Amino acid sequence: MFALVARRELLLQLRDGRLRVALALLLGVLIAACAAGWVQFERSMQEKGSFEDGARDQWLTQGERHPHRAAHYGTYVTMPEFGLAFFDPGLRPVAGQTLWLEAHSRPAFANVPIQDDQTLSLGPTTVSGSAVLQLLGGLLALVMGAVAVSSDRESGVLRQVLAQGCSIRNWLIGKTLGLAAILAIPLGAAGVVIIGGAVAISPESVRADAALRALFLVLGNGLLLWVLLAVGVTLSSCLRSTRVALTAALAVWIGVFVLAPRAASALAEVAAPTPTLSAYRTAVIGAFNDGFDGRGGYAAQLEALETETVQRYGVESLADLPIGFSGIRMQHMDAWSAEVDDREFARLESIYASQQRVRMTIAAFAPYIAARAVSRGLAGTDWAHYRHFLTAAERYRRNMGGQMNALIEERLAGEVWEMDGTDEDWATVSPLRYTSPSVGWALGRMATPLALLLAWATLVVGVCLTLAARRLRP
Repeated sequence: MFALVARRELLLQLRDGRLRVALALLLGVLIAACAAGWVQFERSMQEKGSFEDGARDQWLTQGERHPHRAAHYGTYVTMPEFGLAFFDPGLRPVAGQTLWLEAHSRPAFANVPIQDDQTLSLGPTTVSGSAVLQLLGGLLALVMGAVAVSSDRESGVLRQVLAQGCSIRNWLIGKTLGLAAILAIPLGAAGVVIIGGAVAISPESVRADAALRALFLVLGNGLLLWVLLAVGVTLSSCLRSTRVALTAALAVWIGVFVLAPRAASALAEVAAPTPTLSAYRTAVIGAFNDGFDGRGGYAAQLEALETETVQRYGVESLADLPIGFSGIRMQHMDAWSAEVDDREFARLESIYASQQRVRMTIAAFAPYIAARAVSRGLAGTDWAHYRHFLTAAERYRRNMGGQMNALIEERLAGEVWEMDGTDEDWATVSPLRYTSPSVGWALGRMATPLALLLAWATLVVGVCLTLAARRLRP
């Protein structure tokens, strides 16, 4: 029975000129946003490629200088992007895109795109394909649901349907499915654009992974629209007036899409404040100089290193060493700096994890937060993907510094410091080769928002429709 109701609802909705205009506007804005994102993505990839080529050329042609000075001269690498970034830029507008790799210092993302390109804002995020589909598509879903039941009740259609022997439950399910079929039109169009665009942009070796990411991204957005549609139908069933139902739907949209994300960010910062850059650096310097967990600082360690090295090589003083102690000292300094950095960065990440738990707690009441997290994660523009690249870049930086220190150790003797490396030495440092994580890795990092979104799409929707069936009166 509900299949017939769904088919009738689909046909009636498609005949409604207002809905056709709304769908056309949504599709037009969606395509325009995706086209703008595509252009920006292509330009960004070209700029990054040119930037990295220039940085590599500077490293290779820096001329004769001390290897340690070369390590401080450093080089730049850029944050790679997945093809889906054209649809969901995620953190890209507010996060840095480049890393400067130099001795003794963990890199931090710099060169934020929004500093150079102030884009229009729409609600809690920038204009993008994902923002249009989620915000405007969500508004359309809520309005369609809010109007669907109350309008039939006010016009007397509901009473006539029930008089023909159709149960309220079957009618409600059929009507919701018919409306869902309408929402499948912009979602399907978005799916074609997303999957096609991701495959076209991505290198051939990762096109299958990009297609899977895009497919799951479309499904995640589909779950969000389904949830909002069910909420709208419930409001329409429980409230007697179409005007009141529309007002309630608008209030829900504002709460879910505008207020909840901002409240989640504010509460997360209150619950787990992020240290300032100066405070973080002060903590790093303090741990480096003073030590931690019963270990002395660098000065005490250097004294012990000198004694241990003299004893190991069986000489009377550092000047008699057959190798360059300067290289050994730099290796130890880098190793100790790495321990300090790892310790302090782990503390920082624990703060981020606490903030994420707060946001996911709010997401239990606002499905948009969970859907946005899933969308960004599949697009490769969330913190987990930035962190993955940061880890690879830090490993590369440490290896680069180790190669420079090894040159000092191998080519000098005793406590001599001065020497010069050449362009041939710099060429021994290979460029960073980064392998992006797979879609399975991304899904694993999104277990909580995925579970919340699925819970909303199943349990909460079931509760909503059950409540609507019980409260609905002709």
